[in-house]
Amino acid sequence: MERMPFTPEGVQAKQAEINELAFEERLMISDNVAKDPALFIRENFELTDEQNEYLSSLEIADLRITGFSLAIGLLGQVPIEMQDTTPPSAFAARGKKKKKLSVGITTTTNPQTGATTVGGNISYTWEW
Repeated sequence: MERMPFTPEGVQAKQAEINELAFEERLMISDNVAKDPALFIRENFELTDEQNEYLSSLEIADLRITGFSLAIGLLGQVPIEMQDTTPPSAFAARGKKKKKLSVGITTTTNPQTGATTVGGNISYTWEW
């Protein structure tokens, strides 16, 4: 798989690429994303120095929440939306980065077939 720009459009393109894969492949990718989202992001996206530094500064809880959320989106083919962030500022220089996560996931199981459908949306924003 090719590396995409770490932009809203790049995230959509990467998800579309992964959505084309068989379920077993998406399951393997989702497992890896849940375990180490920073590695997945670095391997699949072209990061600026600032984005890479920011990713390196995230605490383990933030990384795990990000990883689990991305894994849900990739496995369930739930749209993952990346928000543009404001440029670095004096606020960012003080290390006061703000994170926003919005997850709305639903699962429905058909009692006759046993098939489960996953729906919803995931929006993750890193603001400087």
